[in-house]
Amino acid sequence: MRHSQLFLACLALLTAGRTYAQTAADATVWPQCADPESLPLFQPLSAETGTTDGATEISSERFDIGKVGESVFEGGVEMRRGAEWLGTDSLRYDHASGGYVTAGGVRFQNAGMRMTAETASGNDKAGTLEMAGLHYQFHAGNGNGSAAKVAVQGKDSLLSQADFSTCPANDKQWRFVADEIAIDEGSGKGTARNVRLQIGKVPLFWLPVMRFPTDSARASGVLAPRIGQDGLNGMDISLPIYLNLAPNYDATLIPRYFSERGFMLGSEFRYLFERNQGEFNATYLPSDDIRGGDRYLMSWRHFTAMSSAWHFRSELNRASDEFYFSDFGETIRETSTALLQSQAGFYGRGKYWNLELSASNWEIANPTQMPGSEPYRRLPRLALHGSRPLRPWLEAGLNAEAVAFQHDQLQDGRRLDMSPFVKFPIKGAFWYATPSFSWRQTEYWIDGNPADPGADTRLSRGMGIVSLDAGAYFERPVALAGTDYIQTLEPRLFYLNVPYRDQSAIPAFDTQPLTFMWPSLFRENRYGGADRQADADQLTLAVTSRFMSNETGKERMNVSLGRITYFETPRVYLPGEAPLPADGSAWVAEANIRLSDEWQIGLTQHWNPADRSTELSSLRGYWSLPSGLQLNAGYRYRAGFAEQTDFAFVVPVGERWRVLGRWDYSLRDDRNLESLLGLEWRSCCLALRVFGRKYIRSFDSRENVGVFLELELNGLGRIGSKPELFRDNGILAY
Repeated sequence: MRHSQLFLACLALLTAGRTYAQTAADATVWPQCADPESLPLFQPLSAETGTTDGATEISSERFDIGKVGESVFEGGVEMRRGAEWLGTDSLRYDHASGGYVTAGGVRFQNAGMRMTAETASGNDKAGTLEMAGLHYQFHAGNGNGSAAKVAVQGKDSLLSQADFSTCPANDKQWRFVADEIAIDEGSGKGTARNVRLQIGKVPLFWLPVMRFPTDSARASGVLAPRIGQDGLNGMDISLPIYLNLAPNYDATLIPRYFSERGFMLGSEFRYLFERNQGEFNATYLPSDDIRGGDRYLMSWRHFTAMSSAWHFRSELNRASDEFYFSDFGETIRETSTALLQSQAGFYGRGKYWNLELSASNWEIANPTQMPGSEPYRRLPRLALHGSRPLRPWLEAGLNAEAVAFQHDQLQDGRRLDMSPFVKFPIKGAFWYATPSFSWRQTEYWIDGNPADPGADTRLSRGMGIVSLDAGAYFERPVALAGTDYIQTLEPRLFYLNVPYRDQSAIPAFDTQPLTFMWPSLFRENRYGGADRQADADQLTLAVTSRFMSNETGKERMNVSLGRITYFETPRVYLPGEAPLPADGSAWVAEANIRLSDEWQIGLTQHWNPADRSTELSSLRGYWSLPSGLQLNAGYRYRAGFAEQTDFAFVVPVGERWRVLGRWDYSLRDDRNLESLLGLEWRSCCLALRVFGRKYIRSFDSRENVGVFLELELNGLGRIGSKPELFRDNGILAY
C-alpha cells in the first residue's frame, strides 16, 4: 500500500500555506491572536522541515491479519514519513481491492501545518482519497480554516465548502470562502469557484472564478484595489492587474478612474536577465477633462553588468507637461518636483579608480520654473577619480572631468577640469595629520555670443590648493545618572589655503553654492561644480564628544561644535550670491541624545557672530513607549527661506483603537502645509483605517482635501489607499 496517498490531501491546504507563511513571518507588528480552539501541535516540530522522501513507517498497538486479504491496525495508529506525521484510531486495508478506511478521526502534521479530519477513506490502487470534516492550522502565524470534504485523484485534489482566515477559529472577523477549490499539482495551478471575502457575515466582494498557483511561482491575476477621494481629482479608483509573462519578466496594468478627469491607464514592466535588469513605468490619460489634452508620464530604469568592473546604467524620464506632478503627485515631495532628470552612462571601478562616461538632460516639471531656467545638458560627461597609496605615508591621485554643455537659450561650451594631488597621511596611537597638495587647472571653450562678439571664447584658470587635516582621540570613563559611559574627546583642525583668481568671466554651467552644514567645515571648496573654486586662507577648529554605554557599546550622545576663521575674506562669488562675513563662518553646533531606546533628541544650530543672528536652527525629537504611544516633533528654521514645525503622533485608545496624525505648518507663511488625521481599528487579524488629509498640492499653493480608506487583512495585504502615502507623510509605525 502506498500510504503516501493520505498525505496528498494536504497539498491543497499547503498551497495556501506557502503563500501565507511568507507574509506571516514578517507580520511582527500584529498582536498574537489568543484562540483557545486552535489546534495544538500533535508532535514536536521535526528538524526535517520540508522532507517528504523516504519510506513510510506505520506503528500501532494492535495488528490483525486474521482475516484473509485484510490488515487492520488499531490503537494509536501512527504513520511517519520524514517531517510528516499522521495519527488515527484505526486503519483497515483490503489487499485485493486496495481500499482503506480510518475510524475515530485523523490527525495530520508536517513542517508547515497541522489538521484534523473526521474520516478518511480511499483506494490505493485507484489513487483516490476522500476526507471529510477538515480543520487546519498553520504553524507560522494564525492562518487556519476548514473544508467540508477533500477528494484526491492522483495529483488532482478537490475541496468543497472551504475557507481560510488568520482570525481565531472561534472569532473569524474575516475569511475567504469558496464553494469549490480544484488543485492540479501536475500543472501547479488551482481554481476556486464562487469565492467571497466576508467581513463578519457580510460579503465584501465576490468572484465567480479565481485562479492561483499551487507553488511559489508567480501567477497572473487581479491585485488589491485602491480607493481614495480628494478635492482636485475627485473619486480615485484603481485596480491593478498582474501579468506573469515569463519567469524573468512580468507586467502590471493599472486601470485608474478619476471622477473629475476620466480614465487613466498605468503600466509597469519588469525584466531580469543574466546581465540585464530594468523597469519601465508609464501612465496615460487621454483628453483630461480638466486641463484638456493627453497627459502622460514615462520612466525607464535599466542596468547592464558588462563585467566585474564595468556596468551601464540609465534612468530616462518624460512628462507630458509641467503640471503633471502638481495634478497627480500624492506627497509634497512629488507635487513640488521642479525638474525631471534623464541620465545614462557607462561606469567602471577598480581598486584605485572610478571612471564615468555619461549624458544627462533636464526637463521643467513645474510651472514655477521659468523657461530656460533648467540646468545645462551634459552631452557627454567624462569623469575620472584615481587614488593610490604609494607608501604608508604617501598617497597620489587625480580628479579629472571633461564636459560638453548644451542649452537652448544660453551659451554652449566645453570644460576640462584636472586636479592632480598628493597626500601625506601620518598617524599615531591617538592622533592623525594629513597634509595635502593639489593643483587645479580648468580650461574652457565657449561658443561665440552674437550679442557680444568681442567676448573671450577661450578661458583658463589654475591655482594650487594646500590643506592640512589633523585631529586626536581621547577617552575616559564617566558616570551619568548612575550609568557608566565611555566619553571621547575628538578635537579636529583643518587649514585651507587657495589663492584668489578672478573667475567673473567664467560662466556657471553647473555650479551652485553647497548648503552650509557640519561637513562644510572640512571642504576644500564651498561650491558644487568646477566653475568656481573658492579662494581661502582659513582655519577650522572643531571638537566632538561622544558618550557610549559601557554595557552595550551603543552611542548614547554626541555633541559637536566648530567654526571657520577667515584670515582673508573670500572674494570669489557667483552672480547674485550674498557675500560671506569678513572674519569667519557661523558657529555650527550639533547634538544627538538617546539615553534610552524610548526617546531621542537631535539639535542643530548655526549662529553668526558677525550680526549675532541665527542662520539655521533645527530641533527634532522622537518618543516611543511600550504602550504604543509615539510622538515625533520637529522645528526647522533657515534665515530668509523657511520656518516650519512638524508634529506626528500615534496614540492608542483602548486595546484596539489608535489615533494617528501629522501636522506640518509654515510659521513664515502662516499657513498649513499638510495635515493628516486618521483613526485605526486593529485586532489580531483585521485592521481598518480612515484618514483625512489637507495639503498644498499645486504650484499656486491651492489646498487639496482627500479622504482615504484602507482595509488590511493580516497575512494577505491591504485594500484601499497606498501604505507609502502614510510613510512618506511622517506617520510612524508604517
